[in-house]
Amino acid sequence: MATIIPSTYGYEQTVVTAPTQPSTESVFDYELNFPLYREIIKRDLVDEPTLKMELSSARSFFTGESMIDASTLLSNLKYGQELIVNIRKDQNPFSLFQKEALEYAANPDDSCHDHLVLDCTVPCINTLPTFEQLRFRFDCEYAYGVRMCDKNKDFWNTEFFTRQYALSRRAMEFGREVDLWNKVIDGLIAAPATTVDAALAATHPTHYWANQGTVTANARCVVPEAVWYLKQSFSNINPTVFITSEFATELIRSVETVYNLNFATQRVNTFEQWLYPGYRLVDRVKEILGIDVPVVVLERSPWLTVGAGGSGASGAGSITTQYPLWSADGEKQYVAILDPRVAYDFEKDGYHLNIRPYDCDKLYAGMIDTVYTGTGITFSQLGMVLEFDSFEYC
Repeated sequence: MATIIPSTYGYEQTVVTAPTQPSTESVFDYELNFPLYREIIKRDLVDEPTLKMELSSARSFFTGESMIDASTLLSNLKYGQELIVNIRKDQNPFSLFQKEALEYAANPDDSCHDHLVLDCTVPCINTLPTFEQLRFRFDCEYAYGVRMCDKNKDFWNTEFFTRQYALSRRAMEFGREVDLWNKVIDGLIAAPATTVDAALAATHPTHYWANQGTVTANARCVVPEAVWYLKQSFSNINPTVFITSEFATELIRSVETVYNLNFATQRVNTFEQWLYPGYRLVDRVKEILGIDVPVVVLERSPWLTVGAGGSGASGAGSITTQYPLWSADGEKQYVAILDPRVAYDFEKDGYHLNIRPYDCDKLYAGMIDTVYTGTGITFSQLGMVLEFDSFEYC
């Protein structure tokens, strides 16, 4: 902050040379914003029509971090360190005891009755449990905020300044949720759980079922089989089936006839709303699949898909996408069957920084906030990914 001090020749200005230090002041620094009250910019600004950003609350689905107390988690986690939780692994009940057939032999002292043959040994039984470790770690630092050249402070208004700050925060949350979903889907594909049902493992050895063909040809068989397996193999599981809008459209059209086309199309265009933004219930698909768990379209923002040239997509193969239910090249689409406990997400406030000019080369003013986040997969066996060919629009 500049100060005025007396001198032999009058007054001269000096500038503090110490760099800006992190501050825990309120988010909106009114001392900094006060000059912005001069509203030079015309108030009724018109925004360019924006592309939709539907994924606005995806983190509310995953609850893996709830397995431990949040205060314990954050009180033990320091930046750069971790919290380790020991997980007792499931044990096959047939491994916890021994069984041996008993035999009878002729009794030399009693010709009327055979006698039971018992050897004088004790069965060796080891029923100690086995454990694995779940490590909760921070993995990302996200920063959001707004800054400007201090020379321009008289040509901005407070509303525009704070609005840009709020927009930066919403963009950070949007990016966090996309990152979380991609980490879950990519993780379940890269390191899927092993199929516990031996009969099913002969054809699907893991929880990643690749190369399942087209939605039209195979979805009505594959998806119900996967849901049935999860529900009968894992206790207290509560799966939700997440699909693309293309999957929903293709599946419905695969059972269309000229007699039910209008009915089905009406159902497609009036998807019921789920509890959270970014999702749409698809009861029509649930009916076609014949399953008893929710089927939900995970919305796709156009911001998540761009063409090879950077704008627009000319078809599969030219797409670079961050949409979790598409492969990076757009050649494959995924169906994700997830229990909320399959992944965790937690955050810790970082710091709030008020930026003020402190020398001639650093005239920026503004506010920057950071959060430290940790995300990951808790129990991979509570999630499954099915891979189908790219979308068929007809």
